[in-house]
Amino acid sequence: MMQGIPLTFNNKPRRFTWEYRSAQGEPLGFVARFDADGKKEVVPYFKRMNGHGWQSGSATEPRPLFGLDVLAQADIARAVFVVEGEKSAAALQSLGLVAITSQGGSNAAAKAEWKPLEGRQHVYILPDHDEPGEGYIKAVTAILSGLDKPPAVSVVRLPDLPQGGDVVDWIAARIEDAFLEWDGFQPVPESGIDVKALKDEFQTTVKAHREPVPDEWTAAPAESVTGWQAPISLESAALPPWPDDVFPGSIQDFVTALSASTETPPELSAMMVLAAISAAAQGKFRVRVKPDYFEPVNVWTCAALPPGSRKTAVQSAATAPLTAWERVQRDIAAPAIKQAQADDATIREQISHLRKQASKAKGAEFEQAKREIADIEASLPEIPTAPQVWAQDVTPENLGTIMADNHERMAVLSDESGIFDILAGRYSGGVPNLDLFLQGHAGSPVRVNRGSRPSIFMQAPTLTLGLSPQPDVLRGLTDKPSFRGRGLLGRFLYTLPCSNLGYRTLDARPMLPDYRARYEGILTAVLNNSMASDDDGNRCPHILKISDDALQAWQTFAHKVEAGMREGGTYAHLTDWAGKFPGAVARIAALLHIVRHALVRPGDKEISLADMSAALRMANALSAHALAVFDLMGADPALDGARVVLRWIQRDDKAEFTFRDCHYVHKTRYKRAADLEPIIDVLIERHFIRPRVAKVAHRPSRMFEVNPSILGGAL
Repeated sequence: MMQGIPLTFNNKPRRFTWEYRSAQGEPLGFVARFDADGKKEVVPYFKRMNGHGWQSGSATEPRPLFGLDVLAQADIARAVFVVEGEKSAAALQSLGLVAITSQGGSNAAAKAEWKPLEGRQHVYILPDHDEPGEGYIKAVTAILSGLDKPPAVSVVRLPDLPQGGDVVDWIAARIEDAFLEWDGFQPVPESGIDVKALKDEFQTTVKAHREPVPDEWTAAPAESVTGWQAPISLESAALPPWPDDVFPGSIQDFVTALSASTETPPELSAMMVLAAISAAAQGKFRVRVKPDYFEPVNVWTCAALPPGSRKTAVQSAATAPLTAWERVQRDIAAPAIKQAQADDATIREQISHLRKQASKAKGAEFEQAKREIADIEASLPEIPTAPQVWAQDVTPENLGTIMADNHERMAVLSDESGIFDILAGRYSGGVPNLDLFLQGHAGSPVRVNRGSRPSIFMQAPTLTLGLSPQPDVLRGLTDKPSFRGRGLLGRFLYTLPCSNLGYRTLDARPMLPDYRARYEGILTAVLNNSMASDDDGNRCPHILKISDDALQAWQTFAHKVEAGMREGGTYAHLTDWAGKFPGAVARIAALLHIVRHALVRPGDKEISLADMSAALRMANALSAHALAVFDLMGADPALDGARVVLRWIQRDDKAEFTFRDCHYVHKTRYKRAADLEPIIDVLIERHFIRPRVAKVAHRPSRMFEVNPSILGGAL
């Protein structure tokens, strides 16, 4: 769990590590202490390096509290103790008490999320015995008093603490009286000491030394002593850990092992494998969500990572079963192809000879020659093509031909971004050519008349995309408005993993051969699965049904996404993506179902709650990644503009500014003053600036003060 946290830091050995967990018990990050020669360094590790590792960096603000998992399990009537530092909180927790703290030390209380304390009956704040400790309790009490349901708060200054001492020192003094050794990092020892008696003594001391909070400390609710709330970051929220339990057993084993052996983020392996499953299953199955609502099972995935991230290695491993199956099918088809080509050449030679004779014939003899040539031409054999499952680089025009030759299905799987350039019109004079791709995602009929070339007619084409471009490529897609306007970008399932370049061991163990073999066996079984037949004997996909409980779970999720598309909702600025998201989740659940039952008959079983729940866990992560990707692409103009204005404020170190000045500086970007209004609103809402009325040059002008914490390199 602590992969990526070094054993030493600045030549100091690691002394102890505290784990931050969510209210649901999920790991959020770590804080590690390194010390030597009486000097210490406390380093946070909240940045995901890959699915099994961390790298240094604080949590995204507002930061989670330490002890959220303990707090969530405690009755609302139980006392909560707020202390300074993870060491003190963990010590009290080992006594069976509910204790929490904020990350970052005594000056970072305003950077934490304190809402979990709303509605608690009583909170006791225990400061360290020094000046920073007093500042900490003032900041915390001010914040707690500003909550919608503020708890009753008391301050407790423990007696007989040394200068700079804390609750650990208070406990240690009692343990020393029992002639025991305790370093303050490990839990309070249960042998040799009466832990219950120690807990009772602590609670008695708290009651004896509790003090009411001075009124002046709560005069400015939820604000720091400077009168400003901590600014809320304009950057995307921290991405959640990628779930490691979404694919059925053997597939999940392969995904996890592939990520570990290549030292790549698990999102990359998961998206590549999901695309490979889609390539194998598409066209052979459809999922019935409702009696009149069906979804095909093909998906489009996009995992963005910088160069050097070993994307090619992951793609090669994920697509290996597809490539092996194609090779086998080519070998099987080769004799028939050669025979058909030979027959075709022979017959064409005969036709050529007959035409030469016919050119000399006249009358009835000529007519007879014409009929004979026509009959022979009609007997020309259709030369079969070797089955193809996927391609890396293909034009829209050639894609139609390949799909028509392969039962109306194809996958484009690539670790590069060339397909975006092709779609933007690289080979069509700069005119975007998206129709076939959009129709291939939806499964809608395709009718293309191409002049001198054969026309293409497909009833239910299915197209899978599995891409892993560089993040900068996604940022550049905003320069292609037709991609967003036509709905292309709204069809992808995005991931934007945190790069682990610079943190890899370069000594990872290779994957066990058994994992590869089982993965290949399952995908091969899916590829070999035959299609169903309709009442007229025509080939058609198998229909997958969803169990009642799984459908209920999906509908609950779909309603939540629908509500998020309202004005001001989570997905209000990306309704094109969110509108297709529930359908994509149904497709994911179907793919999980197909590989789970690949060795039997997937169509004979309903999609279970287990597979739907796994798809929904994946959806939770995909949702957060999509928000980050569309943020990267500038999908929320107000938020993107707020970053621009904030950079101007910080670059010029402006303690205040007028609306007129701000608009003048940015007039080339925002032609009208009204265009700047939503940007200013964002900066106010997130506590970077606040308005005040002033007179400038005898004319009323809107003036804004700037949060001093963001100036002078403070952030």
